[in-house]
Amino acid sequence: MTWFPQIGAGSIAQYPLQRSRKWRSISNTLESGERILLPDSPAGEIDWYLPYRDLSDAEVLNLTNLFTSSQGCFGAFAFIDPLANLLGWSEDLSRPDWQTGLLQKHGSVDDPAGTLRSWTLSNGTAGTQALSQTLGISGDYSACFSLYVRSSAAGTVTLQRDAHQVSPAVEPAWTRIWISGGGTPGAAQSAFSIVLVAGQSIDVWGLQVEAQVYPSLYMPTTAARGIYEETYFAADEMNVTSDGVGLSSCVIHLTSRV
Repeated sequence: MTWFPQIGAGSIAQYPLQRSRKWRSISNTLESGERILLPDSPAGEIDWYLPYRDLSDAEVLNLTNLFTSSQGCFGAFAFIDPLANLLGWSEDLSRPDWQTGLLQKHGSVDDPAGTLRSWTLSNGTAGTQALSQTLGISGDYSACFSLYVRSSAAGTVTLQRDAHQVSPAVEPAWTRIWISGGGTPGAAQSAFSIVLVAGQSIDVWGLQVEAQVYPSLYMPTTAARGIYEETYFAADEMNVTSDGVGLSSCVIHLTSRV
């Protein structure tokens, strides 16, 4: 699968950007005057307006190579919503999106927002156990996996993307921790995990995966979304402006099928 290229240290877009969602329905008016409306879900689209500034020559080459290989608006590629939390059910760890192994978990625990939406995870086994979710994001893509965590016993917890790990400190107060970077090169998907050692218990809230290198404001989710495998350039022309030595700008319009 071909992916829309990241720029800089791992961004997909620059601000300001625009995202507009389109829905379509089928209307049928009967002889009696009764009107029947049915949703035409496969016709749903998201339009993206992405202005870029101060692009390097290498970044421009990546964008123009994708445009050329796609033959303008003919060929499809994968695009990740730069404004989305990609995890499914970020506040319901009982959903099948989450793999919990032998961890014990219960919800309705107080969280940093002053509500009862965090979860307690406990590992009562003699080995390590993990809470994880696998997403269809390329291992070559940079991403940030973040969450808020606390524990009555100070120590560390392991965050993992595929084989890459970090072990930030965990304290009695809520702290936001994250792991950032790429996954397994060439892999078609990535697993994001929290690993608890034997006997460890922690509270977690605000789990989030974004296609960028630093965490943004937490966005709660229900069903997983944000990865659009059928995205097209919206025009058969791509204009790039040279603004200086090694610096260029352009505006890209994309359309994603949803």
